[in-house]
Amino acid sequence: MPKIKGRVQRESWHIRSAWLLVFACIILLAAQTTRVHLFPDHRIVRQSERQYWAQVPVSTSRGDIMDRNNIPLAISVPTVSFYIDPQNWNPANWKVLEEYSGPKTAAKFSESLPGRFHWVVRKMPADMAQGLIDRKAPGLYATRESQRMYPHGELASHVIGFCDIDDFGLSGLEREWNSILYSPPQTRSFVRDAKGGLLDLIGSNAGTLQTGSGSIKLTLDSKIQQIVEWKLKEGAVSTGSKWGVGICVNPNTGEILAMASYPWIDLNDRRSFSDREKLRNNAIGRVYEPGSTFKPIIIGVAKEMALISEGERFFCRGRIAIADGTIRDVSAHGDLDLSGLLIKSCNTGMAVIGQRMNSHKTYGMLKQFGFGQKSDVEISGEEDGLLRSPEEWLGMTKSNVAIGQGLAVTPLQLVMAISSIANGGYLLKPYIVDEVRNANGHIIHQGKKRVRNAVLNANTCAWIREVLNKTVNIGTGKGARVDGIKLAGKTGTAQIAQGGEYRKGRYASSFIGFWPYDKPEYVMLIVLGEPNAEKYYGGEIAAPVFKAILEELSQFRVIATDVG
Repeated sequence: MPKIKGRVQRESWHIRSAWLLVFACIILLAAQTTRVHLFPDHRIVRQSERQYWAQVPVSTSRGDIMDRNNIPLAISVPTVSFYIDPQNWNPANWKVLEEYSGPKTAAKFSESLPGRFHWVVRKMPADMAQGLIDRKAPGLYATRESQRMYPHGELASHVIGFCDIDDFGLSGLEREWNSILYSPPQTRSFVRDAKGGLLDLIGSNAGTLQTGSGSIKLTLDSKIQQIVEWKLKEGAVSTGSKWGVGICVNPNTGEILAMASYPWIDLNDRRSFSDREKLRNNAIGRVYEPGSTFKPIIIGVAKEMALISEGERFFCRGRIAIADGTIRDVSAHGDLDLSGLLIKSCNTGMAVIGQRMNSHKTYGMLKQFGFGQKSDVEISGEEDGLLRSPEEWLGMTKSNVAIGQGLAVTPLQLVMAISSIANGGYLLKPYIVDEVRNANGHIIHQGKKRVRNAVLNANTCAWIREVLNKTVNIGTGKGARVDGIKLAGKTGTAQIAQGGEYRKGRYASSFIGFWPYDKPEYVMLIVLGEPNAEKYYGGEIAAPVFKAILEELSQFRVIATDVG
C-alpha cells in the first residue's frame, strides 16, 4: 500500500508541474505580446510608416442635359487627377510635373510640403494623363474622376450654365437644377504597400464611380438654337453691337425653342469666363426699354379699356408737347387711322392714347402681362424688370410708357407678352425644361402649358395680328419679310438711359414677329444692344437678322412654310 500511495503522489506532482509550465508559457507569451505592441522595435515602426491609408474625395458623374431631340448638351466624361504625398515625394523631381501642371504649380513641389496629400492636376484627359503616369515618379499618384463636358462648346451656353472644379452648378440650368444633376463626391480609400504602390480599395482602375444624379431634357431645339446664334452673331459683329438677344418660343404652349445671348462663352474653356459681362444671360438678366415693340401691347390695353376705336383718326405733325416735354417722330406721318399708328410706328399718336389712360388701371393690366415681375422660367439669373407704381406716373410718364419708354423689360417678358397676342389673349408661363428624371429613370417633373392670366379678348388679338402683318408688308417691318412665310411683326428702337438720362448714340434696336400670322406657331425676338454703326433703327439692323434666321430655318426645313 505505501508503494502505491507514493506512486500516485509522484504522478500528481508531474501533472501539476506540467500545468504550471503551460501557465508560465502563456504568461510569457502575453507579456511579450504586450511589450511588442506597447514598445515596438524602431525598425518595425519605420517599416509600418511606409504603409498608410488615404481617403481622397473625388467628383462623380453629373447628370446629362439634352435638347428636345435627345441631343446631348452637357455630359460627364472620365478623367484622371494627380496628387502627391510629400512624405514619399522627392522635391528634386518637380520638373516632371511642369509640362502637365504648368511652371507655377510645379514649382510648389520643389520644396518640402506639410501633410500627406496635395492635388497637382485635376481632371486631365486620360490620353494626356498617361504620359505623366509613365514617369512613375515616387510619391505621385493618380485617381479617376469625372469632368463636365459640353459637346457643342458655345451653344446655348448661358442657358446651360457651368460648374466649378468639383462639378457643383454655378450658373444657368446647372445651378437651378443642381439638386437633380449633382452627384456628391465619393471618398476613395487607398492603402500604400511597402514598395510605395497604391491599392485602391474600391477598384478605381477597373470600376466606375457610382452616381446618384438624374437627367434633364429641355424644350430647346438645337437646330433652331444654332441658326439663331449664327445669325445673331453675324448681325452683332456687322453693327458693332455690344450685346444681343435671340429668343424663339411656341406661343401656344410657352415652350422656349431657342434662347441666345451674345456675346457667349465657351463652356469648355474657363478662360472665357474672365469677362463678367459675358456671363450675363441677356435674355433674362438684362433689362432695357422696349421702344416701339411695346406699342401693340398698349394698343391692346387701350382697346380693352374702350379708349380707342378702329375707325379713329390721328394727325401726326412729327412732334407733340406733353406736359413739360416733347415727344418726337422720325418724320411727320400726317393723317393716320388706328392701324396706321402701328404700321408707321407713330410716336405722337401713341402719346395721345397714353394721355387718355388711367394710371392705376394701365399699371394693373401691364402687371397682368407679366411686366415688373419674374416669369419664373427654370433658369437662374432672371430679373424683374422695372414698372414704376402708378403714383409715379407724372407728367409725360403715361405717354412715354405708350411709346415703350419709361419702363424696362427683359427680352423674355416681351416675348411672352407678344405671344399672348399671337395665341388669342393668354399670358403663358415660359418653360425650358421638358422633363426631369431621377437616378432611377423615373420622371419627377414634366413641363407643360400653364396659363398665368387672360389678358386680351380674341377679337382684339385677331385685329392686332392683321395690323402687324401689314406692318411687315408695307410698314416699318419690311426688312423682315420672307417669301413663303405669313409673317407679322413690329420694329423697335429705344434710347438707353444711363444715370437717369438718355445718352445720345446709345440704342437698343429690335424686331419681334410671329408666323403664320393668322395662326401663329412661333414668336421670335431679336435685339441688338448699343450698335456703333451709322444705322441703328430696328427696321434697319434687327429686322434683317430676323429675316436671315427665318430664311435659314425654312431652307433647312426646321420650320414649315406656308405661302400666303
